Amino acid sequence: MKRFLTLLYIFLVLTVFASAQTPVETVIGKYDDQKGVKTFVAKDALMSMARGYIRKSPMGPLADSVDEVTIMMMKRAGEQTKAAFLVDLRSVLADGYIFYGKKPGMDGRIVEVYGSPIKNGAVDELIVFNSELYSLFSLRGSYPVEELKKLDK
Repeated sequence: MKRFLTLLYIFLVLTVFASAQTPVETVIGKYDDQKGVKTFVAKDALMSMARGYIRKSPMGPLADSVDEVTIMMMKRAGEQTKAAFLVDLRSVLADGYIFYGKKPGMDGRIVEVYGSPIKNGAVDELIVFNSELYSLFSLRGSYPVEELKKLDK
C-alpha cells in the first residue's frame, strides 16, 4: 500500500509540473475558446516546422533555442473580447515581464517584445505582441542574455 501511495504521489507531482503554465499562457488559455480566437501550439515534432518560420523572422538567430511556441490570433474576435484580453495581458506583462521595446516585425509592423525575468543569465520566455493585429507569440526555451543583446543592433 505504501508503494502504491508513493507512486501515486510521484505521478501527481509530475502532472502538476507538466501542466505548469507561464502567466501569459494562462491568459491565452482564458481566451482560447472565445469566438474569433485562434490558438496554435507547436512543440515536439511540430517545432521543426515552426523553427523554419522563426528563422525567417527577426528572432531567427534564436530559432534553435525555442522549445515550444504558442501563437494566438484575435483579429476576428469581438471588440469586447479584445478589450478584456488587452487588460489581462497588460496586467500580466506589467507584473512579471521585462519590456524590451518596440521592434519591426516580420511584416514590417511594429511589435512589442517582452521577456520573462532573467534567471541564471537567461530568459525562459519571449513574448511578441502585435497590438494592431492582436497577435501574440509566446516562445519558450532558454535565451542567454548575451544572445538577446546581439539581436538589438
